[in-house]
Amino acid sequence: MESTEPRLFRKNGRAQALPTPTSATPGRRTGSVSASHPTSPESVAATPSVLGIGYLGFTSFSGIYEETRHNLNRLQSSGTAPISEIGTTNYCGLECSPPLTPQALETCLNILRHVPNREAGLKLWDSHSSPSDGWIRPVGRRIMLSLYETFPRHFNSATPRINDEEADPEKWVAQLTGPNLRWESLGVVFVYWELAARYLGPYRPDVGMQFESVDENTKIVMRYRYCIGACIELTKAAGSGGNTLLLFMSVRRTVIESLFSGDAGFACWQLHSETVALTTFLGFHAEVDVEPYVPTIGAEIKRKVFAYIFYMDKVLASFSGRPPLMSRRYARTPPPLDLKDEHLLSDKATLARHVANLDENGWNTEGGLYSATFIRARVMLARVRDELFEIALGHGSVTSVETVLEIKERQLRTIAGFPPIVVFKDEDIQDRKIDVAILYIRLIVYLEHLQNMFFIERLLVKRGHDDGALLAVSFEMVSKTLLFWTNMDRLSVMNGDFEWLVMAYAAPGGGILCLELLKPTLHGGNHPQNPKLTRSSIIQKLSLLVGFLDWVSPTAPNGDLCADCKVIIQHVLDQALNNPAAAAAGASASADGGVGLPAGLDSMDWDFSTQLDFNFDLLDTFDWLRPDVASVQQA
Repeated sequence: MESTEPRLFRKNGRAQALPTPTSATPGRRTGSVSASHPTSPESVAATPSVLGIGYLGFTSFSGIYEETRHNLNRLQSSGTAPISEIGTTNYCGLECSPPLTPQALETCLNILRHVPNREAGLKLWDSHSSPSDGWIRPVGRRIMLSLYETFPRHFNSATPRINDEEADPEKWVAQLTGPNLRWESLGVVFVYWELAARYLGPYRPDVGMQFESVDENTKIVMRYRYCIGACIELTKAAGSGGNTLLLFMSVRRTVIESLFSGDAGFACWQLHSETVALTTFLGFHAEVDVEPYVPTIGAEIKRKVFAYIFYMDKVLASFSGRPPLMSRRYARTPPPLDLKDEHLLSDKATLARHVANLDENGWNTEGGLYSATFIRARVMLARVRDELFEIALGHGSVTSVETVLEIKERQLRTIAGFPPIVVFKDEDIQDRKIDVAILYIRLIVYLEHLQNMFFIERLLVKRGHDDGALLAVSFEMVSKTLLFWTNMDRLSVMNGDFEWLVMAYAAPGGGILCLELLKPTLHGGNHPQNPKLTRSSIIQKLSLLVGFLDWVSPTAPNGDLCADCKVIIQHVLDQALNNPAAAAAGASASADGGVGLPAGLDSMDWDFSTQLDFNFDLLDTFDWLRPDVASVQQA
C-alpha cells in the first residue's frame, strides 16, 4: 500500500512546510517524525539527527581549528563545508527526507483547525501589543495576512531553512510568508492570538462571537496555547536547526506559562531553561561586534531577541531568588541599536540614514521611544543586576562595601545616561498627553532601576553600611508600583501584568516598610532623604498595597503569593495601629540600641536563601510574624 504521508523536504534544501493530508510520499524512507499523542504539544519528538550541532565556541574542537582556517582556505575546494558545520546532518542531497507519521500529521491538522476566521484573527491581533515585541509585530502581521491569503492554496510548500543572516528585509520576510509559510510563521501568529484572547471576554464583543462566555474564552486560550507548543515541537522535529522565530516562540511561551501558572512555578522555570539552552545553541550570546558594524535586519533582530531573553532571565531570578541561568561574563552580544522597527524593514539607504543619526552610544537623536529603546534600557540595567546576583546569591570571596558602592555609582551613571524619552517623572502620571504605552515603559524602566538600588542597599546593610537609603528606596518602589493600582482607569490595558508587578516590586519593598512600623528608625518624624517618608505615609502606602493585593484573585497566577503577603501586611498594620504601646516600646528600644519588638524581630534573616512557608524567597523577610518561627528563633 502506498504511503499517504507528505514529505517535509526537497532536494534543494531543508524544508518545513504545512503538510497536505492527501499528498503521496514516493521513494524510500530515511526515518520519520513521530507524534505519540496528537492532542499534546509535547507529542512531536525532535529527531536528534536532524537538529545539527549548533553553535560551537572557542573551547570546542571547531574553535581550536579555527586558528588555522586561513591557512587551510587555499587548500579547500569551493564545495568544502566550513569546519563549524562538520557533523551537521544535511538532507539536501537525499531523495527523500523524514516524513510525518500519522500521529504527527494529525497534530499538524489539529493546529490548522484552530486557525480563527480572518475577521476574528485580525481583531485579535490588533487588540494586543507589547513594548518588548518590536520587529516581530510588523513582521508577524505580514505573516498573518499571508496565512489567510496562502492557506487555501498552499498545503505542501516545502521551504528551505531560514537564513538569519539575510540582509535584505524583503527577502528576510519572504522566507516566512506566502509559499514559504512555515510552522514557525504560524506559531508566531498563535502567540499573539493567545495573548489577545487571554484578556478578552464577553465585555469585548467586537472580537467575534467565539467569545460569548468566559468558559468559551478559556477554551480558546487553551487551544491557542496548545498550538504554540505544537508548532515549536513540529519545528524542532522537521530539522530546521533552530532560528530566530523558534527562539521568539520559545521565550514567549515562557511568558505565557508565567501568566498561566505563575512566575515562581516549575513549569515556567523549565520553559525558561529551554529558551536559554536554545539561545546558546544558536550562538546568539556570542554575536561579536565587528568594525565597522553595518546593521542589517538579521543582525539587529538577533541582538534584540538575545537582549530580551537576557533581561527576562534577570526578572525571573529577581522574582524567585534563584540563580540566573545566563551570565554577562559569557554574553558578548552588544545591545541592539536604538532604531525604529520600520527602519529595519526599510531599504538599505533609509536604514543607513537613520543609523547615521544615532549618537555615539547608539541612542536615537530623533526623540523617539521605540521597542529598541525599551530593550536597550532594560538590558543595561540587567547587566548591573547580574553582577549584584553574583554577590547576593553566589559563593566566593567576601565582597567589600567599597565594591558595592562602586556598583551603586555605576548603576546611577547607567540610569543618568538614558535618553529623556525613557525617563519617568512624577508629573507624567497626570499628563494625559503622554501615551499610555510610553507611560508604561517609563514606569517599568524606573521600577527596574529602583529594584537594582533595592538590592544594592540590602547588600550594603548586610555589610554594616546603613544610611537609611534602603527604607527610602523601598518606599519609592512601593509608591511607584501603587500607581498602577491608583490609576487603573488609565493603565487598565496593562492589568494582565498587575499580579507580577505587585509581587516583583511592591512586596519586597513592603517588607521593609513593615519592619519600619514594628521597629521604627524615623525618630525625627521625617526621613532625611525624603521628606514625604513618614510613619503616617508608610501606613497609607501599606493600606493601599493591601487593597492592591486583595484585588488579585486567589486563582490568578501568583495569587497565592499575593494572598499570603496581604495577610502579613494586615497583621503588621493591626499591630502598629491597635497596639501603640508596643510600637512605642519598639521605637524606644531602637533608639537605645536595645532589642525591639515583637519577639524574634532582631533574629530574622533577610537573606535570599531562607525557605519557610513562602515560595517567593524575598517574602521570607516576613517570617518574624509567625509565632512558631519566632519561638524557634528565641529558643
